[in-house]
Order: sequence, then structure tokens, then C-alpha cells
Amino acid sequence: MSKEPGLKERGWEAVQIKAFSNWLNQYLVKREMEIKDIKHDLSDGVKLLNFLELLSGKKVSTKYDRNPPSRIQKIQNLHIALNFLEKDLDFNVKVIGVGAEDFADENLKMILGFLWSMFKRYRISVIKQDDKSSEEGLLLWCKKTTAGYKDVSIENFKTGFRSGLAFLALCDKFVENKDVIDFSKFSKNSPSENLNAAFEVAEKHLGIPKLLDADEVTDGNVDDRSLVLYVSLYFHAFVAQQQQKALAREKDSLAEQMRGLEGTLEERANKAAALQAENNELKQELEALKAQLKTETEAKNELQEKDTYLEQKVEVLKQLLEQENEEKVALETSKRELQFQLEQQVSALTSQVQQLTTKLEKDTDEFTKREKAEVSGLNELKKHLEYHVEDLHRWQKYLDYEQSEVDFSGEIRPQILQDIRRESYEEQLRYISSKLDKENQELTNYLKVKEEEALTKKNLEKKKKDRQKKNEN
Repeated sequence: MSKEPGLKERGWEAVQIKAFSNWLNQYLVKREMEIKDIKHDLSDGVKLLNFLELLSGKKVSTKYDRNPPSRIQKIQNLHIALNFLEKDLDFNVKVIGVGAEDFADENLKMILGFLWSMFKRYRISVIKQDDKSSEEGLLLWCKKTTAGYKDVSIENFKTGFRSGLAFLALCDKFVENKDVIDFSKFSKNSPSENLNAAFEVAEKHLGIPKLLDADEVTDGNVDDRSLVLYVSLYFHAFVAQQQQKALAREKDSLAEQMRGLEGTLEERANKAAALQAENNELKQELEALKAQLKTETEAKNELQEKDTYLEQKVEVLKQLLEQENEEKVALETSKRELQFQLEQQVSALTSQVQQLTTKLEKDTDEFTKREKAEVSGLNELKKHLEYHVEDLHRWQKYLDYEQSEVDFSGEIRPQILQDIRRESYEEQLRYISSKLDKENQELTNYLKVKEEEALTKKNLEKKKKDRQKKNEN
């Protein structure tokens, strides 16, 4: 079917308008923008700048007017967009003959030429197959992808797709649901039917918009640019499909990892809860320890004050002990003298008792007087010894304080000094006190014996006098 040249031209324009609008909107939707009339919507440069930023992932550094009120501001925005494209993005393709005024004047042919250059640079030149790239790479990819399909032979874009079987083979290759298309039911003798079926499946299941007219493709009236543009959409649909599958696999893997992580997180949450509970207990214990430490610190301060006080008291006690040591030395001396005197007195008393026994009758009165004097002297001696013992017990109260060992000074009997030299002061004092108590007890017992002997003698004397009286009578 032939068409008039004017209609043919409008046909390829419609193909490109629809294709490029779809391509632009795939990016602009991210910023809630849309191309409805491609020649008008790009005339102020705003959507073009947003598209270039989204396409490149870079930011336009030059400030532009986001709502240009006049043609001058629109052209300025468009200049910024073209400079950004050629300088900042390293476009590598000079857009010859296209200027900011072409966009502002809504020159459709120039705009489509510009977008074709963009599409070819970013969507076709990136296609690589073996050692081929761009259109040649796309053609080789189609040939390899459809290899083995009956009556499909792709040698060039002009004739390779007229029968529609090549498009059906691509659809059969990439549509996952194999019930959608049965390639064996199609024949090369029904090209229009084949093309319409392929375009329908591609749009519905691969997301490729209907850009071509089946009759134009069959007649060979579609231009190469439109055909290449449409075929490239299959390649990118395949790439997107592979990416989606990879994302799905990655998503499944991540989901599996997430399930594992959820289990791990749950386990960690339980551990964290246990740790938190333990932490709370430790905090409580810490608070209790702090309170205890505070109490102990206060007690320590109080003890330090007491220690200071006790140190002062100890110094006083040391001085008193030194005095006591001096007094004790004097006491020991007095005790030795007293013991010596007592021994002499005991010896004398023993001699007197013997003399009194032999001379009892003659010296009764004199003996009685002397005996009374001796008993009185011994009683006096006993009283002074008891006073001394009381003095010893009186300063024993200073032993309530802990003391370091004290070395006694003065004259002390060698055996006692040897016994107490390595003992603490308290033990030394206890030992000496015990010795004195024992000696005082012995003295007391001795005095009691002497008193009993004197009483016995007195009773004997009385009995003797009674016998004498009785004999005289």
C-alpha cells in the first residue's frame, strides 16, 4: 500500500513523537512531570533541563528560571540546557543546526532531530554485541536472538522485519508466559496479521508502545530511523527484564537474608532483653553499691576522725605508761625490799615463836604485846599492798586501746623480763599483774596463817592460864 509523501512524513513524525515522549516521560515521572505535546512542552527549557539531570544523574550548576515569563527567559533556559549537555555531560555529539530558538519556536523537525541524536547516543550506541555496536550491534543481537525460528532471517532492518515473524520471535523469546503466543501458528504469508499480533503482545506484555503501522512495515514504507528506534525498544525491554529478574533474585536472596536476619534479630532482641534486664539489675546493684560506698565513706571519714582522736589519746597513754613504767620499777624495788623485810620479819617471828614456846610462861605478857605489834604491822603492810594492787587495777583501764609492744624500763627481775620481752604491752601488763596477784595472794595467805597461829597461841595461853587457875584453886 502506497501513501502520499506528506502522509508518510507525518507517519514517521508520529512514530518519533510517540517514542520520544514515552522515553522522556520514563524519567520525568520521577519529578511528577509529563510530556503531552513534545514541541510545546520543551519550548521553555524547564522539562528539558529536568530530563537531562535525570538522564545523567548530574545537577545543573547554572541557576535557571523554573517558570520563565517571557521568550527571553525561555531561550536563556534552553541555552543552559544545551551548554549543560555539550560541556558538563561530555555529549560527544555536536547537535549541528539545533539552537535554543528552535525549541522556543516549537520547530518540530529540529526538536525530533535533536531527540534522535540524544536517543541514539544514550539508547542505541550503548548496544553492543560481539564486536559490533550501535545499529550494527542491535541488528546482530536481533539475528542471534531469533536464530532457529522458522522463516526468520534478519540481514537488515529494511527487509528483516516485513513479515512480522521477527517481531513474533522476539516476543516469543522474552514473554515469560508461553501461553500468550504460539509462534508455530503464524505464517510468513500473513505479514499484517503477524505484525499486529506482535505489536499487541509487545505492548501488553513487554511494555513496548505501538509505534509502527503494520501496513507501512509490510510495504517497506517505514523509515529506517523509526524502525531502528522501535527495534531498540525490544533490546532495552530485554535488558530491563534481565535486570528485573536479577532484582527479583536479589530480592529473594535479600528476603531469605531478611528472614535469617529476623531470626537473628529476634534472638538478639531476646538477648538484648535479657541483657537489659541484667543491666537493670546491675544498675540497681550499682546504686546499692554507691549508697553502700557513700555509707562506708562516711564511716571511713568518721573512723579517720576517731583514729586521729585515738592517736592523740595513745600519745597521752604512752606518756602515762611511761610514768607507770617508772612507778612500776619503783614498785618492783619497793616490793623486793618489802619481801626482803618480810622474809627477815618471818625469820625473826619464827625465832620469836620458838623463844616464846620455850619461854611462854615467863614472857607471856611481853610476847602478847610483841605479837600484837607484829600483827598490827603485818595488817598495815597488807593494807598498803592492797592499796598498791588497787592502783595497779586502776590503770589497767588504759589497756582498752590497742598498743604496740612496749619495752619496760627500770629494774625488773631478769626472769620476768625474759618472759614478757616479746609480748604486746597488754600481755606484758597482764603477765606482771598476774605475778603480783599471785604474790599478793601468797602474802595474804601467809598473813592469814600468821593470824591463825597467833590466835592459836592466844587460845593456848588462855587455856594454860585457865589450867593454872584451876590448879591454884
